[in-house]
Amino acid sequence: MKNPIQRRFPFIFSQMKHISQRRTPLKKIHAKSLADRLKSDFTPAVRKRGEDYAARGRVKIISCSGEQAMAVVTGTRDYHVYLFSSRKTTDCSVFCTCPYFEAGNMCKHIWAALRTIEYALPESEYAPGNGTNSKNDPEGGETGWENMFSDSFWKSDIGTPPWKHDSHNFLICYELDITPGGAEISVVERYRRKDGALGRKRKLQASTVEHRGLPKTDQTIIAILDNVAHREPQGYRSTFPLYVKNMERFRLESRDMDLLLPLLAETGRCMVRHHSKGIVASPLKLEDPMDAGLLFEVEHLAEKDTLNILPRIVFPTAGDPEPLGSISLFFHTTPLFLIRQEHLYRLKGPTVSWVKTVIDSGAPEVPARDIKKLYARIMTLPGKPEIRLPEPLLPKKISDVRPTPLLVLDLSGDTVTGTLFLEYEGFEIDWSDPRQSIIDVDKWTQVERNPAAEEDMVQTLVCSGFREEKRLFQVESANAAPAITSLVEKGWRVEGEGRRPVRGGRVLKMTVSSGIDWFDLEGEISFGSESISLPRAVRAFLRGSRTIRLGDGSIGLLPQQWLARNLSYLETGVKAGRNPEDTEKIRFAASQALLLDSLLIDNKVEYRDNGFPELRDRLKSFSGIEKIPTSAAFRGTLRPYQQDALGWFSFLRKFGLGGILADDMGLGKTVQILAWLQHVSLEKKASGPSLVVAPTSVLFNWQEGAERFVPSLKIISYTGTGRTALIRHFSSADLVVTSYGLLRRDITRLMDTEFEYVILDESQTIKNPDSQTAKAVRLLKAGHRLCLTGTPLENRLTELWSQMEFLNPGMLGTRTHFERRFVRPVSQGDREQLEFLKRIVRPFILRRTKKNVAEDLPEKAENIIRCSMTTEQAKVYARIRDYYRNSILVTIARNGAGKSRMKVLEGLLRLRQAANHPALIGDKARSGKLEKLMLLIEEIVAGGHKALIFSQFTSMLSIIRKAVQSAGISYEYLDGSTPQSRRAFKVHNFQHNREISLFLISLKAGGLGLNLTAADYVFLVDPWWNPAVELQAVDRTHRIGQEKKVFTYRFITCDTVEEKVLHLQRRKQELFQSITSGGENMLAKLAREDLEVLLS
Repeated sequence: MKNPIQRRFPFIFSQMKHISQRRTPLKKIHAKSLADRLKSDFTPAVRKRGEDYAARGRVKIISCSGEQAMAVVTGTRDYHVYLFSSRKTTDCSVFCTCPYFEAGNMCKHIWAALRTIEYALPESEYAPGNGTNSKNDPEGGETGWENMFSDSFWKSDIGTPPWKHDSHNFLICYELDITPGGAEISVVERYRRKDGALGRKRKLQASTVEHRGLPKTDQTIIAILDNVAHREPQGYRSTFPLYVKNMERFRLESRDMDLLLPLLAETGRCMVRHHSKGIVASPLKLEDPMDAGLLFEVEHLAEKDTLNILPRIVFPTAGDPEPLGSISLFFHTTPLFLIRQEHLYRLKGPTVSWVKTVIDSGAPEVPARDIKKLYARIMTLPGKPEIRLPEPLLPKKISDVRPTPLLVLDLSGDTVTGTLFLEYEGFEIDWSDPRQSIIDVDKWTQVERNPAAEEDMVQTLVCSGFREEKRLFQVESANAAPAITSLVEKGWRVEGEGRRPVRGGRVLKMTVSSGIDWFDLEGEISFGSESISLPRAVRAFLRGSRTIRLGDGSIGLLPQQWLARNLSYLETGVKAGRNPEDTEKIRFAASQALLLDSLLIDNKVEYRDNGFPELRDRLKSFSGIEKIPTSAAFRGTLRPYQQDALGWFSFLRKFGLGGILADDMGLGKTVQILAWLQHVSLEKKASGPSLVVAPTSVLFNWQEGAERFVPSLKIISYTGTGRTALIRHFSSADLVVTSYGLLRRDITRLMDTEFEYVILDESQTIKNPDSQTAKAVRLLKAGHRLCLTGTPLENRLTELWSQMEFLNPGMLGTRTHFERRFVRPVSQGDREQLEFLKRIVRPFILRRTKKNVAEDLPEKAENIIRCSMTTEQAKVYARIRDYYRNSILVTIARNGAGKSRMKVLEGLLRLRQAANHPALIGDKARSGKLEKLMLLIEEIVAGGHKALIFSQFTSMLSIIRKAVQSAGISYEYLDGSTPQSRRAFKVHNFQHNREISLFLISLKAGGLGLNLTAADYVFLVDPWWNPAVELQAVDRTHRIGQEKKVFTYRFITCDTVEEKVLHLQRRKQELFQSITSGGENMLAKLAREDLEVLLS
């Protein structure tokens, strides 16, 4: 039968898992028996991770009584675990605030809590009450100052009675009443007026609690209060029926307050009333960080030769320590909570009883001769309080000690988490420990910590690939091996489970030998002094292992990034051709020679014979393209790779085929086309004019290029209001240039002209085959067709189909056939179909990267500038993030991912704007990114350099513009509203006017076609989700003719969605390479995976 709370709040109550019949109450049972009974509900992997959490001390038991246990388990964040059992039945309910539990699974946090109870608490701890027993009673034990600083009195609450606390348009609000007898909390709803102020209040409505849009913090609070209501009243039976009747007022115990206070402060909707102090003026606020520290300042009273101990509190927001007695409001909780200036703080270590005694009686005087004993006693207390001693009593100082770094790793999750320890003179100290020195009581020496050396070590961690998260260091599991290898090579100690050494693995060498119709691949993964065979590593990786036990007992971390990248090749060999006589080799069939060659790229390889190299070279060679000389009428000199393109154009023309020139941006696709059109014109092969269709922003590039390189060709610019009159002159022209927009409007006129060539510049414009532009270009009549783009594939395989359907109609079949034959199988990981598609399109795509022709291009350097948010900006960002995280997850849960796209895009936009500058979302907070940008701008301008500044937000450009104007720096500005007639002037002015140092450009408006080689710095203010667009922007400076080394700086705001955008960029680059250079195609999964990454 459902209890009243369950009937009133079914939504919250349904969050808990009820396990019936097999459970017994927590009272008077061993945790081991409870864990054993629950064991079958947990998977082995979850139990293993829970055991590890328990062994590493990640569980704090808040309370454990006859009816319930509560704990906080620290993972990537703190999660709250509740266990509730009924006295009247054998039912048991469990609850955890982690996403894994919310998805319907029993999680490692619950198991860790169960095991910690088993390990840490005696059976008597399960008795009803507040979890303490008489053995902690200091009465009758030590007296004087030794009793004051004894572990038992520090923890004990004896001396004061146990604090049995008696205490859309509507928002849930909380009213916490503090009285001499305890605490009570009321849950009400307040009307939110149009001006944001709170008006009348009403009783809490069940419909409000059940609403799935209820913030997660409120859900957790209601779940805890639900447990309070279930609990059999202990000492306040007369009030419990009133609660059942009113459903508004809860009387709280200390164990409830431990969990509730931070959550109530986090809502920003909790008012506190004190019986003697009245209402706190503003809602309770959660300070971040919220941990305050206890400081004992010791004064030496020379005349008495005694020590006077002055307890003070050190707050994380800096400022001088404040006397313990100056704090007016403490909560009877463990750990101790207090309120200072409306902010909630947590003070680890003492209890209210101890604080009250110190405030009322003062700390006792200590004989000076007991200084060492005092220090030793204090340093063993929970919470690690700091102690400051007077100068004459200070131990001998030892400074300039360079610590030895030790990184202790948790390898259990998808993210490797490390805790940094520093070893000073034989003592290990956690890097996050606030103590500035370490005292050796026996030797009475004080070893000063070395902040500069420690910061160097933190930077070493960051440079090796780790990132700091809540004073821990994390790296994605796939990137952990090279990071750890780098640290070990620098002399670091790196340890894992059981404090065993951890070593990162890397591919040392590979050897290929030949047989009759097969090749054997041997490889070695090196872990420093230890190594394993490549097949052994592959088999372990296929089993899902990230680590492997090495011969000397240490832990080897597999090179997961390399294995994941090459798994499709390796798994093919392992499954299809494993040598039955030798499992230390991977066998490939002769038909897999190019597949094997792809695996060997970028690795040190030894060939034991010539069998494989000879077959590989035969398969890779492509003959039959003749050399085409440049026409004498061409006013320029082509580089060798550009000259090769003329032969490829000739090959396509001879067989009536269309193709995609897919060279990297800046390699001169325009000049190659102009040279070819000149060649065709002089050979009298052209039957009509050729048509170039390009984005509006680059039309003047074609005109200027033609005037420079092929002045003998007659050019018509099909633009302007009187353009239709130009059609009658097409027959006398060699080249017509127009924009995609004008082509779309005038297609009914242009489709009647027979063009020699139709050439689409930036052909990714027609990537959507259903767009009006794509449909229009397919209506044009032409003898030959070419596409120019640095990104023939950005997101989906249908983009490639759309361009190929324009170039060679029917080559890839109908769109329906293409999706059935290629898109769906490839999206499901069908590598054979992907390889088949690549073989089909390979002859029709000519792609050269800058790396291929590096000797013809200037060097360039790319850097990431990580910017910290200002304090006020961080608060703005956190507020926006929390709002959209909750609302998006609720929307997806209700409507599904597909129908929630607009909400997701809205949330991502707001987060990116907040990361850029709070002004973009209407807030007045300062931007850390803008401040960093202006510093760099002033530096490069002072050095006489020029820079391009790109942003996708024109509003951000306007903010930068004002800052630049205030600094007195000359600049040019271009966005989508800049008239076409003004663009060429602005480009020319920037290129040739020495007074113009900066060019502020909208990413979309300036991403295509602009030649800006005068710049030697590029600043990308905000990352773009599509890396191809970003690269195009960078390449405005990296065109043929650039003679300077170009530096590119990407500005990333730390701890924001921008960091996840970097991850997406890497994935999209791999996607593009899957068609053009052999990488794995994860294309069809992008939409889903992008969402998972950005909302993680």
